[in-house]
Amino acid sequence: MVLSLALIGCTGSLVDFFGGGEGPGDTGGDATPGDTSEPGDTDTAEDVEADDERVRALTAPWEGDYPCREPMLVRVTYVDDGDTVYVHPDDGSEGFKVRFIGIDTPEIDHGEGDGECYGDEASDFTLDRLKDRLAWLGFDIEYKDDYDRVLAYVTRDEGVEGFHNRVLARQGYASQLTVEPNDSYADDIEDDVRAAQDEGLGMWESCR
Repeated sequence: MVLSLALIGCTGSLVDFFGGGEGPGDTGGDATPGDTSEPGDTDTAEDVEADDERVRALTAPWEGDYPCREPMLVRVTYVDDGDTVYVHPDDGSEGFKVRFIGIDTPEIDHGEGDGECYGDEASDFTLDRLKDRLAWLGFDIEYKDDYDRVLAYVTRDEGVEGFHNRVLARQGYASQLTVEPNDSYADDIEDDVRAAQDEGLGMWESCR
């Protein structure tokens, strides 16, 4: 398979998810992202504007070792579950669905009794941190999966604590799912998941 590494586009098929590497603000595999939940619905217009400007000012969103395109600033408009959201680019172009690279959160109940333990908690965590907020999408080698979802790393703040994919793993909301060739942070996410398991965080305590 030929992989395009041009900044203007990416390959579109799903293969197998994630491997180690360092990124902006990373301190290595033993970094410990914290719970940096964002303010809720009580934010004033001034709070939201200040938050938007802070996110716009980020200069080093998390991305893969060989990103197929440049990072994209988006607003999260809808949270489908803990690892899948809908976004609209900040430039006003057409929205699309995003699947977070490297992790898998438990399923929520879609009305068919198919919910999994800790699915609602993972979904609520992503909702609290991302809904109606600006975020940066960073990319890896492949751009889309077989379901036409854009595959991305999500950055909301400086350092590893702003790397939403890894925060979900480190706080016990997600297991690891590595689908190559998008494997730039597999070692780091593996360490995050193991640390959450060792500390009995989130689903590792509640879903035994």
